[in-house]
Amino acid sequence: QIPRAHLVVVGSGPKDREWRALAQSLGVADRVEFVGHVSDADLPSYFRACDIFVLPSGERSEAFGIVQLEAMAASKPVVCTELGTGTSFVNVDGETGFVVPARDPGALASAVNRLLDDAALRERMGAAGRARVLQEFTLEKMVDRVMQVYSRLVR
Repeated sequence: QIPRAHLVVVGSGPKDREWRALAQSLGVADRVEFVGHVSDADLPSYFRACDIFVLPSGERSEAFGIVQLEAMAASKPVVCTELGTGTSFVNVDGETGFVVPARDPGALASAVNRLLDDAALRERMGAAGRARVLQEFTLEKMVDRVMQVYSRLVR
C-alpha cells in the first residue's frame, strides 16, 4: 500500500472503466484522479507538479517509454517495470529511479514509498534523470546513433 499518495492518472485506454471501478472498490477513489487525455501543450505542467513519475506497464508493448524521458527532463524520479524492453534502459535502476518487476504490486509500492519517504533521494534521482536525458537522449544524439546504425548496415 501507498498510504500518503495522491495518484493522478493521465491518459485513458481500454481499461479506464475497470480502473475507476477498482479504485472505488478498494476505497481509494478519493486519492485517485483520472484526468483522461491531456494535450501535449498541457502535459509539461503535470510533470512539473508530480513528485514521482510511475510507469507500471505490464506488457512488452511499452517498448521504450518516451514519457519517462519527459518526466526525467522535468527532474522527476521514475519508477518503471522491467519488461525486457527499453524502459529499463531509459530509467537506470538506483540512479534515475527504480525498476521493479512487472505485475508486482508490492515491489511497486515499496519503490514509490521509498521515494515518498526521502526528499533528498527524490531530488538526487530527479537531477540524475535530467542529466541522463541531456547527455543521452537529445535529438542530435539520437540522430547520430541512427546514422551509425545505417552506416554499419550499408557496409
